[in-house]
Amino acid sequence: MWEHGTTFENSLAAVIEGFQKKYPNVEVEYEIKDGDTYYSLLTTAIQSGEAPDLFWTNGTATTNMQDYVKNDVLMDISDLDFSALTEDSMKLATINDTVYSVPWLTMDTRACFYNKDLFAENGWEIPTKFSEFEALLEKQKGAGIIPISFSPTSFFSVLFIFEPVLSAMDPAYTKGLSDYSVKLTDQPAKDALNKLIEWADKGYYGENYKGVTDGSAAILTFTMGKAAMFIGGSWEMSSIESNNPDLNYGAFQIPAEDGTTGMVGTCANGFSIYKDTKSPEAAKAFAQYCASLEAQTTWVQVQRAVSGSPEIQSANPIANEISDCDNVYTSWQSLISKYSIEGGTGNAITEEYFPKLFVGDITVDQLMEDLAKEMQ
Repeated sequence: MWEHGTTFENSLAAVIEGFQKKYPNVEVEYEIKDGDTYYSLLTTAIQSGEAPDLFWTNGTATTNMQDYVKNDVLMDISDLDFSALTEDSMKLATINDTVYSVPWLTMDTRACFYNKDLFAENGWEIPTKFSEFEALLEKQKGAGIIPISFSPTSFFSVLFIFEPVLSAMDPAYTKGLSDYSVKLTDQPAKDALNKLIEWADKGYYGENYKGVTDGSAAILTFTMGKAAMFIGGSWEMSSIESNNPDLNYGAFQIPAEDGTTGMVGTCANGFSIYKDTKSPEAAKAFAQYCASLEAQTTWVQVQRAVSGSPEIQSANPIANEISDCDNVYTSWQSLISKYSIEGGTGNAITEEYFPKLFVGDITVDQLMEDLAKEMQ
């Protein structure tokens, strides 16, 4: 099987260990692929007929799994028992009433991680309003510390700071995303992207932020104590703690000006089965084990993630800090696949354009104009 990042290796290894206790005669091999090249590698493997038996996808959060379904690449696993999973999580796995993957009961959320020691040494407090958050950025820069460790070079690095900032700048708009009563290209989304560019111009990501090559490098800068904060996915807690087990850090949600806070998040997706697998019985057995409460609990707790199920407690107190908020919001990006016109390439546009915003190759208005053409 293929997984899409080292962040998930420990959880995967623990789930495999549990599976092999039940199926000791099944040999399981896995490979961890680089997240930025994962889909290109997977597509090449599929086209050559050499795809792994099971492989991760984003589920319905992006168009990748949908494309694999259209090309008859995935096995229908609707006959498995998914009773341990939630209705919301199964939305990630289901296309046209057919189940094609096993989701994980971890909430893929975004949060602002902060260095507690740096905050204490400088007398900084967690902000309670958005204006206070911006004032904090200026104080941190004035103290000679990078306020936010950030890489502009990948779509997801930009996305995972954009969505929390958007929810803080305009909670009413962000709430409207849940039923698509607002459009992805409306002014609040433009304002949030322009705010990120404004912060870059003010030096809030550090003078050399364009040289931060990817999200892993941004996390390393934070864990080395060179930056006061890092805004990213909740799953990055495992990378933060692997980089520096002694780091005294916490997490909060960026507040709106009215003092409310919100968490942008969806459940995470897991593995699909290659339709032409040479080991269909073993692959289905592993998928069924992944769908069990035992495996789900293992995944959530080893991942130290925010739990997406009331039956599973997180093993990480910081996960509870992340979920301590007033609202839960739909991800802006997740609606691109759901509401694109037939054959739309909205995801391709944002994936290409987001990094270009920070080198001046494209404007926010140009991005939104092109995206609007692909949306219902």
